[in-house]
Amino acid sequence: MPTRRPAIPAITPTPIAPAPALGRPRSPAGASGTGVGPGAVEGGPAPHAGAWRVGVVLWVAIVAIGVGWGTVGVAGSEVALRAAPLMGHWTWPQPGLGLVPAAGIGLAVAGHGPRVAARVRWAAVPALTGLTAATWTAALAASGDWSALTEPLTTRHEYEPFAAGVGGLGPFLATYVDRLPTYPIHVQGHPPGPVVLAWALDRVGLGGAGWLAAVAIAAWGAAAGAASVAARAVAGERAARRAAPALAVLPAAVWAGTSVDPVVAALVAVGAAALAAAGRRRSVRGAGAGGAVLGVALLCSYGALPLLLVAAAALAATTAGAGPGTRARLALGAAGTTGALLLAVGAAGFWWPDGLAATRAAYWRGVAADRPGLYLTLAGNPAALALAVGPATFAGVVAIAPGRALRDADGVVPLTGGSAGVGGRVGRWLLPASAGRAARPASGRRRRRLAPVPGGSWVLPAAALVALAAADLSQLSRGEVERIWLPYFPWLALAAPGDRRGWLAVQVALALVLQSVLDSPW
Repeated sequence: MPTRRPAIPAITPTPIAPAPALGRPRSPAGASGTGVGPGAVEGGPAPHAGAWRVGVVLWVAIVAIGVGWGTVGVAGSEVALRAAPLMGHWTWPQPGLGLVPAAGIGLAVAGHGPRVAARVRWAAVPALTGLTAATWTAALAASGDWSALTEPLTTRHEYEPFAAGVGGLGPFLATYVDRLPTYPIHVQGHPPGPVVLAWALDRVGLGGAGWLAAVAIAAWGAAAGAASVAARAVAGERAARRAAPALAVLPAAVWAGTSVDPVVAALVAVGAAALAAAGRRRSVRGAGAGGAVLGVALLCSYGALPLLLVAAAALAATTAGAGPGTRARLALGAAGTTGALLLAVGAAGFWWPDGLAATRAAYWRGVAADRPGLYLTLAGNPAALALAVGPATFAGVVAIAPGRALRDADGVVPLTGGSAGVGGRVGRWLLPASAGRAARPASGRRRRRLAPVPGGSWVLPAAALVALAAADLSQLSRGEVERIWLPYFPWLALAAPGDRRGWLAVQVALALVLQSVLDSPW
């Protein structure tokens, strides 16, 4: 007699034929005997091969137009884009032994990342994703020499040398806008947050470019981990596990270890993840905490403003089933703390809108007026974006477009039990669900709270694409977007087929090639 299932609503994916994938064929779901083995992710709902091909063709076309147009019309001009669309210049390949650690990490992720992401307990996935992303970034940055980690942060254009001469924060904030034209280039392009960060590290005995580089690398790892947490809340655990290996080895890591922009990426990702979690739990306090983190992000970068759309999308998606009053309270909780923080800093002397206006004026007095806006807006910036996120991300974005979005029918993989003690706790944290006692289904209330949003795989990447379009059209990003847009890239990578070894290998290879042939200031 068939077993009667509990009356719990679930979303059943429409069966589709498995698509050919790069790398060796995958085993059917559950073939490994674990129940949440590689098959549960690698053999799960897969986009059609035709969608992947469209994404790759689009990626190749964008890169070819951006590099070709840039080489012919821009690289010879005096706009520091000799490797147009990228900042810097091309060099002969310099593989060297320094790339061996980075190559080893990348190949390990490509070979084992999908299996690990599918098997370990969920709590380990964001931590392992962030740790791998940070290690991969450090290995790429140090492939030539360990000094390469700090040299880009010690130039006369950067925050750390400037912060050493800042006295009290009160006078600095009060005169920031008025004295902006006298500040270094990168300081002119941001609110005072990055300078305050370097100043604070100095005051607690962690001064110098080495500590700032460590913060940037750790922040990039935090951004990758937090993005996976937000993806789980919005799109379900299967989608989040699927994206985790791709987040760990994004080609954008080539630029992430030697600038302060990863700090903004981490703040936005943590803020958005907090809002997504608050939306699931209907927690006004959680929404307020997320809004406060996003306020700090705004005080570190004007480019964080369009990314508020990603955070708003995360909150809206996770509160889709709530009443209007609940949604309004959560939104007001988030907006209230963001606004309160900006007002508090404004009362101390720095008004955010005035800072943005001063930065825009300084930008147009300087490099923006000399750089080709038509090329960068239409071809250069999109090509730099394509190189930073890799072809796998483009393939994934096309593949999960509306109507083709990955749905997680199982919601959250149940957590496993196990023996007591420290060893048992570590084992329970890492082992798959089937390794311990039989997992019990989640309660109806918990299952409803954690169930993925239908079509949720598309929500965060789509919001990031709209935010990127706004940033591109704003004309405040004329070049250098491989660094400036770092906070946007993890959200697009959520669409990448990180459960496919071949795609991961392509991402790793692209990053290694860029590290070998591009002489970048970062």
